[in-house]
Amino acid sequence: MASKLSNEELKKIFDNFDNNGNGKLSYSEIESTVLRTYPEFSSRKKVIMRAYKQADASKNGYIEIGEFGIFLDALNHFYELYEIFQKIDKDQDGRINFDDFKKGRKVLKLIDLSEVELKAEFDKIDLNHGGLILFDEFCNYAIKRNIAAQVH
Repeated sequence: MASKLSNEELKKIFDNFDNNGNGKLSYSEIESTVLRTYPEFSSRKKVIMRAYKQADASKNGYIEIGEFGIFLDALNHFYELYEIFQKIDKDQDGRINFDDFKKGRKVLKLIDLSEVELKAEFDKIDLNHGGLILFDEFCNYAIKRNIAAQVH
């Protein structure tokens, strides 16, 4: 996405996000601009936050022009992962339980696993051992397995 934009195009988009003109984007500026431009993200704020955190390479709490392309690419990538997450999260409660995971095994290309192997895979993803896979946990797993590329 962003990798296909010229520096001039990227700067123009960045300036649209930079509401106060200080040359750096706070999370608030990013969230408000994304939600204004793409209202469908109102139920996907986790995606915006995840992309923001990934793009903030300097860890200064802002996205600067050099990080902005990373942000746009991450926003697109995490949106795709959220769509996959939603396909598996059958009751749409923002969490994947083991039953959801079993039913979503085809989406994850895990159809050859036995139930015991599937449970072990679920437990590997459930980093906090809460019995549920949260979006952040799913993202960590999906990135390691390159899930978005396999599904599309």
